[in-house]
Amino acid sequence: MMDVKEAATNLVRRPVDGCVMTASGRCIPQPPWILAGDPETAVAYDQWLIDQGREEAIALDENWMTCRLAGLDGSLVDAALRHLLCDFLFGHPHPEFEARGEAVDLYRP
Repeated sequence: MMDVKEAATNLVRRPVDGCVMTASGRCIPQPPWILAGDPETAVAYDQWLIDQGREEAIALDENWMTCRLAGLDGSLVDAALRHLLCDFLFGHPHPEFEARGEAVDLYRP
């Protein structure tokens, strides 16, 4: 089981064993990387947000979020929805994730 202190320091989420912790304390798979100049990686990240947001909503019995995410795919995510999902999952609209020894802001492609 992942320790909260191990997983998050300030706003930086540290993947532990391939997982990051949500604000509710759930362990979820770490996000895919967004690579500069490769828009498909941004879509993959947005799809990850939708999928993880949906799972979080189901686990927390948040019907409003489950309905909000029904039928969405990563190519349809705008900045407002990205903020909502990041805030819902991590308690911050611009979470940062540690990668290769440094913090990388995966929110911005």
